[in-house]
Amino acid sequence: MSRFIGILALLLPVSVLGDDPLPIHPYLSSKYYASVGLFLPDQDVKLSLDATLSVPEGAIIPYYDFSQTFGTKTSDETFSAEIGWRFGKKWQLRGQYFRVEDKATATLEEDVEWGEYIFNSGSSVGAGTDMQVTRLFFGRHFRSTETGEFGLGIGSHILDISAYLEGNATLSGQDVGFVEERASISQPLPNFGAWYMHAFSAKLAVMVRLDWLSASFDKYDGRIVNAAASLGYSVGDHFGIGLAYNFFEIDFKIDDEDWRGGIRTRFNGPYISLTGYW
Repeated sequence: MSRFIGILALLLPVSVLGDDPLPIHPYLSSKYYASVGLFLPDQDVKLSLDATLSVPEGAIIPYYDFSQTFGTKTSDETFSAEIGWRFGKKWQLRGQYFRVEDKATATLEEDVEWGEYIFNSGSSVGAGTDMQVTRLFFGRHFRSTETGEFGLGIGSHILDISAYLEGNATLSGQDVGFVEERASISQPLPNFGAWYMHAFSAKLAVMVRLDWLSASFDKYDGRIVNAAASLGYSVGDHFGIGLAYNFFEIDFKIDDEDWRGGIRTRFNGPYISLTGYW
C-alpha cells in the first residue's frame, strides 16, 4: 500500500510544472469511458470453514492454502472490465468487474477439517473456488486542470465467493462416504478511495488509485485493499490502449450462517486493456 501512496506523492507536483497548455487527454475531456482487457494475476487463496454456530472470540481458525493443499493454480488469466461516467462538474461514477475460478483434485498429505467433515490424509479430494468481484465507486475531484486531477470518494466491493471440497470424509469419527461441503457468500463491503491522474500529453497519461477499508461491522471483521497504477496511450480522441498493475486483497473473518470461517485472498498482476472514450 505504501508504494502506491509514494507514487501518488511523486506525481502530484508534476501537474504544476510548465506554463504551456497541453491538449486535453480524452480521459479528462470525455463524459464516458469503457475498458475491456485481460487480467493476468498471481493468486493466493487461503480459506477456512468452521462447523460451529459462531466463531469464538480469539479463536484460531485453520486456513488452507488451496494451491499448496489441493493443487489449484497460483497464476491465471481472466477477463476484466471497467466503466466510468462523469456528471455534473466534479462527480464521477465508476465500475470494475473480474472473475477468477479454479478447481483441482489432489491426494491429501494431512487431514483437512472443512465445515462439519474431516477429509483424511491419503484420500483423493476435489476442491474448487469461484470469486467474482464487482467494484462500484462514487467520487468527487478536488483538484482538476487540463493535465490532471485528484479526487476522493466512497465505494463498495460486491463479493460473490464460493468454495467446495468433495471426497470421502468422516463425521464425528464415522465414515460417511462421498460428500460435498460447499460454502458461499454474496456481500457488499464498503470502502474509501482516492485517485490521481496526470496527462503528459493528449496521448500519454498515468493514473494511480487506491481503495481501502479496515473495519469490523455486521458479521465481518478485516480489511480490503484494491489498488492500481496504470499507463495509458490514446490513439485519437475515442480509443486508447493501457497497461496497468492491479493489486486486490481481502482478509476477513466471517460469522455468517452461509460461511463461518475466514477468507484471505490476494490477486496481483498486469492488466492489458483497450479503452473507448465518448
